[in-house]
Amino acid sequence: MNEKLKPFKKTSPGEIIVRMMDSLGWTQSDLAEISGLGHKKISYLINNKQCITTETAGLLGRIFNKSPDFWMKVALNYEISKKDDNEISKEDLAEAKAQMHKYMPVAEIKRKGWFVSNVSSISEIENEYERLFGQKTFPVKQFENNSLGMAARQTRDDTDFTKYYRSAWFSFAKMYAKKIASSSLNKNSYNEDVLRKIAFSLYTYTTLSNGIEKFLSDISHAGVHFFVLSHLSKTYLDGAAFIESDKPFIVYTGRYDREDNFWFVVAHEIAHILLHYDFLKEPFLDDMEDTKIKNQNEREKEADKQAGIFLNQQEVLKFKWQINRYVTEDRLQRISQASNVSVPIALGMLQHDGVVPWNQFTKYKPKVIHKIPSEYIKG
Repeated sequence: MNEKLKPFKKTSPGEIIVRMMDSLGWTQSDLAEISGLGHKKISYLINNKQCITTETAGLLGRIFNKSPDFWMKVALNYEISKKDDNEISKEDLAEAKAQMHKYMPVAEIKRKGWFVSNVSSISEIENEYERLFGQKTFPVKQFENNSLGMAARQTRDDTDFTKYYRSAWFSFAKMYAKKIASSSLNKNSYNEDVLRKIAFSLYTYTTLSNGIEKFLSDISHAGVHFFVLSHLSKTYLDGAAFIESDKPFIVYTGRYDREDNFWFVVAHEIAHILLHYDFLKEPFLDDMEDTKIKNQNEREKEADKQAGIFLNQQEVLKFKWQINRYVTEDRLQRISQASNVSVPIALGMLQHDGVVPWNQFTKYKPKVIHKIPSEYIKG
């Protein structure tokens, strides 16, 4: 026989055997009896668990009136198609991984435990995208066009900066915020008057031994949600303020794990909530060192100025003219007491104003993350 083989690229030998059996009205038992191969071997052939040998090809050729060459080509094409599928699968997975690594610091996020899977397969990658962005692909165009509408401090001259990493960080922040908003931990409605009262006495919290814990408890009663989500590399983020589920959120990254940094960041984010509440559906993502954005963005300038008021900055800086660019520990302590702010806050203000070198009095820059109750730490 010299029949031409039709292209069965993805049709298995077992499927062809079943089709031919069905056309003849045969069962597996019939074929087992006719071929003399036995039930087990016929089952293996039909389920493609056993390759077709030259001997089997000759036998099937006689039974179904097809040449042995036909059956050998069917088996070969099927094996090639399986290999092609595997190669395509490998290429697809490599492409998916490459994209994820381009837009997200995957290894870093894995270390932080933010992924729920190992993102080692296409389905796991798609599931993570679905969890974060509500779709099975990374929303490149959305972030290219900045359609998230990030309100401030979005760009940076630094070549290491990547808005994709920053957008990924914010997506995780939004995800945690949704979980918090839907929980029963804080059912207080936002109260602007209560928050304003807290804000204008913020400097007094800095002097208390339990000031951080009391502050977080008080803003919770004002209906403001707070949590810590550590920064990602190349994002240059210190904090954020935004609305989720009609609730105001403040997020602290701890990029600089220092007490003075914590108070400056939360003061700045509280200022955004009080001054720019109507704009908070577009997140304020803040890099406190980005002086270019500070000088160009009116809302950032307003928030910085108001944060200074909340922390009694004017009272601290009025002493700078008495320092003559040299300050002793004793004088630093007296400035702190006179302005009713903690030593780290007074020092931070004097350093930011260029009165005291940044490398001086490092012992007055205590770490802060360990002072934040664990229920506020999300990642």
